[in-house]
Amino acid sequence: CFLKKYKYSEIYIYFMTFQDKTIVGKKGEILPKKPLRERSGIYPGDEVIIEAYPGELIIKKIYSVEEALAMPTIATGTPESIEKDIKEERELQEKSTNEEH
Repeated sequence: CFLKKYKYSEIYIYFMTFQDKTIVGKKGEILPKKPLRERSGIYPGDEVIIEAYPGELIIKKIYSVEEALAMPTIATGTPESIEKDIKEERELQEKSTNEEH
């Protein structure tokens, strides 16, 4: 179990991540254990997107319209104000990174 920290504006969002080791089956199947499936909210019959990168696969659930509408709002405002907030956050992150090096 790992704790990952993400920053959105001046708000820090913490996510606990879970990892487990498994073996790829003879036919290429990957079967995550129950705690990982429950934590991810991915259940039998759900549609997922699989992204492939060198040495890794990322599995993401495709949410239904109903599930997406039920999710909490993470940002408010106009598209322009959100873009401005994102730009300011990017500049802060770049400044922070440059100060570290």
